[in-house]
Amino acid sequence: MYDWANSAFATSAGTAILPVYFVTLFKDAFGPESEFLGFTLTGSSTWGLGVAVSTAFVAFSSPVLGVIADRATIKKTLLWTYTLAGALFTVLIFISAYTGAAWAWVLGCYVIANIGFGGGNVFYNSFLPHLASKDLLDDISSRGFAYGYIGGGLLLAAHLGLIVTFQGSDHIDLVSRLTVASVGFWWFGWAIWTFKTVPEPHISNPVKGLTIRSAVRMAFSELGRTFGELTRFRMLVLYLIAFVLFNDGVQTVLTLAGAFGADTLGVPLAFNAATILVIQFIAAPGAILFSRLADRVGAKRALGAALIGWCFLITLGVGFAPLEPEGHGDFDYQLQHSPSGVYDLTRAPDLFDEESDADWVAGQGRLWEQDSVSRARASQLAESVATSDVSRFSISIRGGPLDGTQRVGPRHPSDLTQGPIDWWPRAVRGFVWAPLGLSVNFQWLVLGALVGIVLGGSQALARSLFAYMTPESRSAEFFGFFGFVGRASAVIGPMVYLVFTGIYDTRMALLVVLVIILAGTLLLRWVDVEEGLSVATEEDSRPRADSAEGRS
Repeated sequence: MYDWANSAFATSAGTAILPVYFVTLFKDAFGPESEFLGFTLTGSSTWGLGVAVSTAFVAFSSPVLGVIADRATIKKTLLWTYTLAGALFTVLIFISAYTGAAWAWVLGCYVIANIGFGGGNVFYNSFLPHLASKDLLDDISSRGFAYGYIGGGLLLAAHLGLIVTFQGSDHIDLVSRLTVASVGFWWFGWAIWTFKTVPEPHISNPVKGLTIRSAVRMAFSELGRTFGELTRFRMLVLYLIAFVLFNDGVQTVLTLAGAFGADTLGVPLAFNAATILVIQFIAAPGAILFSRLADRVGAKRALGAALIGWCFLITLGVGFAPLEPEGHGDFDYQLQHSPSGVYDLTRAPDLFDEESDADWVAGQGRLWEQDSVSRARASQLAESVATSDVSRFSISIRGGPLDGTQRVGPRHPSDLTQGPIDWWPRAVRGFVWAPLGLSVNFQWLVLGALVGIVLGGSQALARSLFAYMTPESRSAEFFGFFGFVGRASAVIGPMVYLVFTGIYDTRMALLVVLVIILAGTLLLRWVDVEEGLSVATEEDSRPRADSAEGRS
């Protein structure tokens, strides 16, 4: 039920709504991109920086707190603390509109809320080895993720209904903030069930009389001993290295997919939320499916199959591309010649006063407020659309002397001539998307359906495979390391995305993420799971002598 509770943050807040909302706020404040110390920042790369900061905090604090939680009955206390902080700052995002810098407030609150989410998961996961025998861990982990997908999906469905209802209205900003705030209440409310029903795991050798100073001293002493024993846990260490790599890629895709869709492909908030919803309800049976596959071929092979699926899907995602406008109705500006000799403006993009289009508005005026333009003005507009460096638009003119005029701007989403690997989306568009007539919004939905199949398997089996090789007597410590490498990889991934976006573009950054997942998948084949289990069993049978000040 804790999966049910906190998955709403990962879906509605962290993936479906907040990244897109933040990109919108960023563009309103700075335009499509901003220069800082000679480095190009976009909405999605800045969001990635926030993800990196929050996950770094969790990464470096988890091992120390994990050691302490194995020697004192505080696992539930730590889980409660992280949950409370995460839920509270999720709710506080609502007041961003009443601050001086809405984008900064959203990013700051998200950083703290994501710390609550990530830190809580470390200690939540450490309960897993205590719940049942080793042979049931794949099933328990998969069912937990399945509950999370369904719970998060139900709330997201409600959010999607609200967003679709108010899309394009003056209330969409308020509705977006309300949906995010409701995530915090959902998370906190359902978590109470977990705190009331799940007992604190038994500790056979607790350390009594711990103070903050002695606890920290003991934690570093235990961590030093663990590092000295790495050769004993070599299979677990090898698995963690593989996990760093493939989890790095998977988590980067999950956290930045929404921002990539909005930034690069122009996928609107409603379609992005619908895609996440599709993922949720397909991922639940997907998790159970891979659990059954693990029963047949083993958890390691089933996990490897899920990761190969991820590599295929990222390759497909890099090839997504908006279709080039062809018919008159596909263009942003649509002009129709009238008998009076002027051109009626039948369609124009709603620019309002967005900062991202300020230069365009300054040059072209508020055309959407006009009913018609002269022939000379129509010709001038067509030329500006085609040649202006700030033009992300297209125009089509019917009738009169300018009949058949169609122009596409240099920054139009369908333009694929700037990036180093734009040949790939051009090829996929030419051979797949264009013949099928599949717009980029529906391409995004197709990706969501396919991602749902492999998502549950990769996440659930990665957790249960680690629990299978983890000593029960040191579950929080080892899951602290699991959390550390998981969060460290989640720091590396967004930073890699940030760097390669700044140097090249977002598609190139995603290609690098694919290579990282592939490297982790190849390394996984060298992990001997049964050897890891044997070492964990031996560790649980060893006596441990301790004092209040740490290990004697």
